[in-house]
Amino acid sequence: MSQRNYVNLVVTGASGRVGRLICELAGADEQHWELVGAVAHPRSASLGKSSFTSADHATVITPNYGGKCDLVIDFSSPAGTETAIHIALREGAALLVGTTGLPDATRQVLEAAARRIPVLIAPNTSIGVATCAALVEMAARSLGPNYRVEIVEAHHSRKKDAPSGTALMLADAARKGGAAMKMDQIHALRGGDVVGEHIIRFAGEGEYIEILHRATSRSLFAIGALRAGQWLVRQQPGYYSMADLLKSSPT
Repeated sequence: MSQRNYVNLVVTGASGRVGRLICELAGADEQHWELVGAVAHPRSASLGKSSFTSADHATVITPNYGGKCDLVIDFSSPAGTETAIHIALREGAALLVGTTGLPDATRQVLEAAARRIPVLIAPNTSIGVATCAALVEMAARSLGPNYRVEIVEAHHSRKKDAPSGTALMLADAARKGGAAMKMDQIHALRGGDVVGEHIIRFAGEGEYIEILHRATSRSLFAIGALRAGQWLVRQQPGYYSMADLLKSSPT
C-alpha cells in the first residue's frame, strides 16, 4: 500500500447484508477509506444502484471491478470469492474473505494466493468471537480431557450452511487446546431472525462452564472486517486469521 492515510477498498458481495454495511461504514469514513469498487452477482437486482447512502458520491454496484485497489473484502458466495481472488491477485491487494461454506477447491486456491498476497480467512469477523475462540482454546487446555465440549449455535432461517463457519472455527479452537471434538458435538438451530449465537459448554463432574457470544447487530461483522482489513494491508504475503489480529498491537 502506498503512503496514504486511506485504503482503496473493493467489496465483493456489496448487495448482501454485511457487504452493504461495510460499504456504508467505509463510504462514511473518507479519512480512512476510499470505496473504489462494489461488486455483486451479475444477476443481482442491485446492479447500477448506489452501494451506500451516506455520501454525495456513492460508488455504484457493478458485476466486476477492473481498477486499482489495496484491499478486497469478500462477503459473497463461493463463486463471488473466486472473483475476489482474481481481483486481489491481479492488483497485488490484500484479501479478507468472510464468506462461509467454501469448498475445499476454493480454500486450496486461497492457500496458493497467500504465497503472493496477504490473505485473511474469517468465518466470523467479530472481534468478540475471535476473543471467544482464544478463551475456548485456553479453557480446553486448562480443563483437560475430563470435560466434554459441546457447541450450540443458532442463526436466522435463511442461513444456508449448518453448522456455521463460526461453530467450526470454535471447534477447531477447542481441538487446539486438546479437546476431542467430533461433529456430533456441534448442534445447529435455524429459525426466526437470529443474527448469531454461539454457546460453548465444558461439562465436567459436578460443574460446567459456558462461554457465550450473542450478536445483536450485523454491524459488528462490518466493524470487525474493516478493522482487520486495515491491519491486513500492512502485512506480508501469508495466510492469516482473526487470531493473528488479536495477537498484534491495537489498530
